[in-house]
Amino acid sequence: MIFNFLFHRVSPKRDALWDPMDVRLFEKCIRYITRNFDVVLFEDYAFGNSVKTNNKIASIMFDDGYEDNIIYAAPILQKYNCKASFYIVTDSIDKNLPIWTYLIDYLFQKTGRTAINLDYAFLPELLRVMRLDSYAERIIYVRRLKPFLKKIPQSWREVIVSEIMNAYNDVQVSGEMMNWDQVRQLRAAGHYIGSHTVTHPVLGMIEENSAVTEELFLSGQKIKDKVGYFPVSISYPVGSYNLNIKKVAQEVGYKTGLAVNQKPYKPGKQDLFEVPRIELYNEPWWKTKLRISNRIEQLKSVIY
Repeated sequence: MIFNFLFHRVSPKRDALWDPMDVRLFEKCIRYITRNFDVVLFEDYAFGNSVKTNNKIASIMFDDGYEDNIIYAAPILQKYNCKASFYIVTDSIDKNLPIWTYLIDYLFQKTGRTAINLDYAFLPELLRVMRLDSYAERIIYVRRLKPFLKKIPQSWREVIVSEIMNAYNDVQVSGEMMNWDQVRQLRAAGHYIGSHTVTHPVLGMIEENSAVTEELFLSGQKIKDKVGYFPVSISYPVGSYNLNIKKVAQEVGYKTGLAVNQKPYKPGKQDLFEVPRIELYNEPWWKTKLRISNRIEQLKSVIY
């Protein structure tokens, strides 16, 4: 059994909509995990030599490819001699633009404009707006909008994201993601680089199978071109996958697919294309420790 711990952003900056893990909390996590687990790269564990130990086994993982990963997280990983796997969105690395989920958060928080045309028939009445007059209104609105966007067809989501970008084009968005030199720097330090698709779509909501294939294959091919190998692992954006996604992932060359699911992975008992991960957040330390031990999910299973 291996505990796969998932992180995203690590930064001293605070965010009202999606708060990065504070750097001090991240170091507490890595210190605690390295003291209580044998930490290995998941890709080594899954496809390399078996790990012989009496201790619990863990892996450290990051999704998306934020620059704060190399600025703040990587030095702490080095301090504790800890290797991690970084699953990157290749289009975001190419263009230095955040993934759409973070992008809309940023735009709604930073814009100085009030007008926005989101009066679309496929949106629920509550989400059809023509203006948002204050910061507070925008925060409330985007907290309702983003979960909905994860559940609709890709083509509809692209319309809404494009409209938001056009309405709030007074905001300059750049400098949030790593570049390829930084990605290669992580690889040179012994970390693993895996795929998180080309554009971070909700894979299960893509209508055309050819688009799924492109997202999975082209991201892996880009990593091969820039880093030197086609990755064995694909991390499903927002944890979205189905039987077809798993089939396509295997067909284009991946050997494992990473979900979330908040529980440890049991090799031989769970599908290699449904590998669970335990996501950690910017929360009080006592709660983070409960997540690391998986006791929160154990309590949920008893209660519910």
